[in-house]
Amino acid sequence: MAYLPSPFLSIPTHAHKRQRGFSLMEVLISILIITFGMFGVAKLQLNALRDVQNAHYASKAASFATQMAEQITTNKTALAHYQLAANQQVSASVNCSATSCSSANIAKYDLQLWQQKIANALPFGQAEIIATAHTAKIIVRWDQNRDGSSGLNCPKKDNNDLECTRISRVLW
Repeated sequence: MAYLPSPFLSIPTHAHKRQRGFSLMEVLISILIITFGMFGVAKLQLNALRDVQNAHYASKAASFATQMAEQITTNKTALAHYQLAANQQVSASVNCSATSCSSANIAKYDLQLWQQKIANALPFGQAEIIATAHTAKIIVRWDQNRDGSSGLNCPKKDNNDLECTRISRVLW
């Protein structure tokens, strides 16, 4: 019986040639993978920049709160005049850097300058001071995401609340 070769067993002549270079499909897939990798790196960079900015805001807020605590400690006889409700704007009637002032006027002047610093340094920055007989609770808030948040819970309870830093100072 004669054995006939199967067409599936025959090796085409072009298969013996060695492939050189890359096919277009391999190049396109490589470019696609590199593109996704670069988008990932860009996203990581943006997240890092946002986190650095948020840390800067938190550091500024803590500095402002500590600064006011020191001013209250220095002028503790006027503790009641440092009372400041959230969203309340203070306007001092006297410039205490140029003239002699009472402790109450110094408190109002300190608050006015302090509020201006917070408003200039933090996005939608605001402050609150709750003064009781011997303590002052100082809260500095800001809209970190600039999304119109307005909640006053500190610490934050939901996304509507502003970011905040708070400290308490016992005066005597």
